[in-house]
Amino acid sequence: MGTKKEWYKLSDRATELLNRKATKRFEDAKDEAARHGFDELNVLEVTRTLYQDLQADNQSVFLELAQERYQETEPHGEEPPDLAWALALLAAYNAVTKVIYDNEVDRKRQYTAEGINSSTAKVTEFRRGLHYWADLTATYSDIVTDESTLKAYRDAGVRRVRWVTAGDEKVCETCRERNGKVYPINAIPPKPHRRCRCIWEAVK
Repeated sequence: MGTKKEWYKLSDRATELLNRKATKRFEDAKDEAARHGFDELNVLEVTRTLYQDLQADNQSVFLELAQERYQETEPHGEEPPDLAWALALLAAYNAVTKVIYDNEVDRKRQYTAEGINSSTAKVTEFRRGLHYWADLTATYSDIVTDESTLKAYRDAGVRRVRWVTAGDEKVCETCRERNGKVYPINAIPPKPHRRCRCIWEAVK
């Protein structure tokens, strides 16, 4: 499955699932903190547990996403992504986000805890945390999709890919200039921004 329309279908589904899970987890965490009067130490413990659970949810769904995307990519090899692959991806610096996912999770946890403890609008800080988490999740769902697709190509012996834009009014100038260009699979320029919906077609 390699058409522009289908490329990110699994990514969008994974993002939607994870957002539902995250909404419930943030609501439960807010209620737990409120039961203790938003005590500072309790907030630290609640947010620590919250972000551990969020990270575990994402890790599990990202791995499933990567494996499904690998299998539907044509051509693909015979070594679908495993947990070690997913953990390595999330622990590596990403040229698009300009962060390491694992570090960003911890940073968001700290911001949420500090925001709740320093603000009078405690509930608002939980909502803000959910918004930032949803953005991180959506961004990395697309990255997992892209990287598992490239793994499928490499495992199948693909050496070159063609850059193809989404073909709509949202295409940026950089992507428009790259449209149709062929790159060695190990020398594709990084996408110029988050949530870029350009795809790479295998060149036989």
